[in-house]
Amino acid sequence: MTTPPAPRPIRHPLDPRNPLAGVYIAIALFELAEGALRFLVPLNLNRNGLGPELIGLIIFVFSLTSLLSRGAAAAIYRPERARSMIVGAGSASTIAYLFTPLVDDPVVFAALMAFDGFGWGVATTSLLATMMVVTPRSITPAVAMGWYVGFQGVAFALATTVGGLLAEVAGIQLAMVVLATLPVMAAVLIAVRLPRREEPGSADDGALPDGSEAADLDEPIIRQHRTGMRHGVHVARKSLRGLPLAVWAAALVAAYLNIMNGLLQSFFPLLGLALGLSIAQIGTLSSIRSAISAIARFGAGWLFSRVRATRLHLPLLTVSAATLALIPSAGSYLLDVPLFAMNGVSRGLLRVTSGAAAMESTRRDQAGLTAAVMTAGLDVGKMIGPLIGGIVAAVIGLDWMFRTVPLAFLLVMVALVVLGGRHADRSAAQRRDPNLTG
Repeated sequence: MTTPPAPRPIRHPLDPRNPLAGVYIAIALFELAEGALRFLVPLNLNRNGLGPELIGLIIFVFSLTSLLSRGAAAAIYRPERARSMIVGAGSASTIAYLFTPLVDDPVVFAALMAFDGFGWGVATTSLLATMMVVTPRSITPAVAMGWYVGFQGVAFALATTVGGLLAEVAGIQLAMVVLATLPVMAAVLIAVRLPRREEPGSADDGALPDGSEAADLDEPIIRQHRTGMRHGVHVARKSLRGLPLAVWAAALVAAYLNIMNGLLQSFFPLLGLALGLSIAQIGTLSSIRSAISAIARFGAGWLFSRVRATRLHLPLLTVSAATLALIPSAGSYLLDVPLFAMNGVSRGLLRVTSGAAAMESTRRDQAGLTAAVMTAGLDVGKMIGPLIGGIVAAVIGLDWMFRTVPLAFLLVMVALVVLGGRHADRSAAQRRDPNLTG
C-alpha cells in the first residue's frame, strides 16, 4: 500500500488553499479605507470652518463608538453569525462615509462618524474572531496572526498616500466617496468567501497546533454564558485584578503611542498645510512613518537579542515625543522626513518591547484578557489624543500644541515608569524576604 504524499505546507497568506486568504484581504481593505478616510476627515472639517477643538471631539466620538462596539460584537459573536455581522458592519461604514461629504453640520457629522465607528469596531472585531476560530491546524497561531497584523500594517502604510493622491487629483470630497466603497467591497468578499470551521470530529476540532485543547482555554467563557451575566462580571473583575503589572504597563504604552498617533493623524494635516506642504506630501510623510514602524517590528528581534529592551524603553519614549515637538520648527518636507522616520522607529520598537514583556509574564489562560486590555489601551489613546490636542490647539495654536502636549505626556509616562520600577523592585525584595515591609 502506497502512502499518499503529505500536502504541501501553506507558505504565503494568499495561497489559494489558505482558508484565511479572504480574511486577510478584507482586513486590508477595511484598514486602507479607514486610514485614508480618517486622514481626509480633518481636512474636510477644516474646509467647512470647524476649529481643532470640534475636529478632535468628532474623532473622539468615532473612537468611543468603536471601543463600545467591540464589547458588543464580542458578546454576540458566533461563527455562524460572522457573515451577517461583517457584511452589515461594512455596509454601515460605507453608508456613513458616502454621506459625510454632503454634511456641514458638526452634530450630524459626528453622528455619521459614530455610525462609522460602530461599523468599524464590529467588522474588525468579527474578522479577528473569525481568523482565530477558523485557523487550520496546518498554520500555527503565530503565523496566522503575523499575516493578519502584517496586512493591517501594509494597508495603513499605504492609506494616507492613497488618500492624499486621490484628494490631489479628484478633490477631498470625491476622494472620500471613492474610498467609501472599500468597506462594502470587503463585506462582499467575506459574503462570497467566508472561511468555515472544520466539521466536529475532524482532526482540527477543538485542538490547537501545539496539541492543547481549545475547550480548556474557552472554559471560563463557557462558564460565564452558563451562569449568567452577574457571575460573568464578577469573573471578569477577578481576572483583571490577576493580570501581571507588565500587561497594564503594555496597555499604558499602547495608549501613549496612540495619543501621539492621534495627534499626528488628526492635526498634522492642518499644520502641514499651514507650513506650506501639499496634501500629497502630508500623506507621504505619514506613510513613511507607518512603513518604517512596520520594518522596525520585523527587526526588533535582532536588536533586542543584543540590547536589553528595558534599557531602550525611556529613550524610545523620549524620541516619540521629541520628534512631534520638533515638527513645527522643521519648516520643510525634507526636514520632516527624518522626524517622521524616527517617530516610526520608536513606535514600532515600543509596540514590541511592551507586548513582549506582557506575553512573557502572562499565563496561557490569560492570553485573551491580556489581548483585550492591550487593545483597549490603543482605543483609549485614539480618544484622548485628538480630544486633548484639539482643546489645547484652540487655546494656544496648532504649532504650540505640537510643542507642548507630547512633552507633557512624556513627563507623565516617565513618572509612571519610575514609579512602576520602584514598585517592581519593592515587590521583588519582598519576595526574597517576606518579613520586609515598607
